[in-house]
Formats: sequence, structure tokens, C-alpha cells
Amino acid sequence: MKKFITLSTLVLYFGFSYAQDTEAEIRVLEQTEVQAILKKDSATLLKLWDKNYTVNSPDNVVVIPGKSTLDRPVLKRARTSFTRDIEHIIIKGSFAISMGSETVVPLDDQSTPGQVVKRRFTNIWEKQAEGWKLVARHANVICKPN
Repeated sequence: MKKFITLSTLVLYFGFSYAQDTEAEIRVLEQTEVQAILKKDSATLLKLWDKNYTVNSPDNVVVIPGKSTLDRPVLKRARTSFTRDIEHIIIKGSFAISMGSETVVPLDDQSTPGQVVKRRFTNIWEKQAEGWKLVARHANVICKPN
């Protein structure tokens, strides 16, 4: 019985430790993506994004695989600032789901130049042979109250 309790305790400890390490890793990857988007760093984004990365964008458009990474709208838009606040991360086996809010200030080449745009997001990461890859995302603009 003592061996069972010891083994159970070790399994719980290492499982909890893995989840904490994974959550910390996802938080770093999320911020790496934010910086790469701000810098329009396609090399970093190619490392972070799965080849079939699909986005339900805040523009009400689903950006599907098959498009070149360099053709994605996110790289065509300049931003004065972009911040991401992760509120919760769920770890389920080889998947991690992060949720929270984002604040974007677009430059003058967009419909809301200089105005603060607040959004909600959900990002889905998958652990693959080469590391964590962002496989899907949903983001929507938060409507201003009347």
C-alpha cells in the first residue's frame, strides 16, 4: 500500500510539473508570436505556425491553409502596438489552448488608424516532433458598448 501511495504521489507531482512547464512554454511562445507579428518576422512565424495553420480572423474571414505564410493578412498590416494578455491555458495531452484578450493599435493604412482595438482570442497549439506549433486561432473584436 505504501508503494502505491508513493507511486501515486510521484505521478501526480510529475503530471502537475509537466503542466506547469508546458504552460510556461506556451506563454513564452505566445509572446514570441506577438513580437514576430509586430516586426513582421516571417521566419519566426514559420517556426511557430503549423503548415495548416487556420485562422478565424477578427475581419470575419477564415484564413485557410494553402496560402503562403507571407500572404497572410497579419503580415500585411502595420501596428503601432500589439499586446496579448493570456487569461487561461488548458493542457490536454498534446494540445494546449490559450485564451485571453489582445489590444492592437493599427497604423494609418487600416480602417481604424491610431484607434485602440480590443479583441478576444483563442489559440490552439499542438505538440509536434519539432516542438509546439500554433494550429488554429479565433479572434474577434470586442464591440464598444452603446
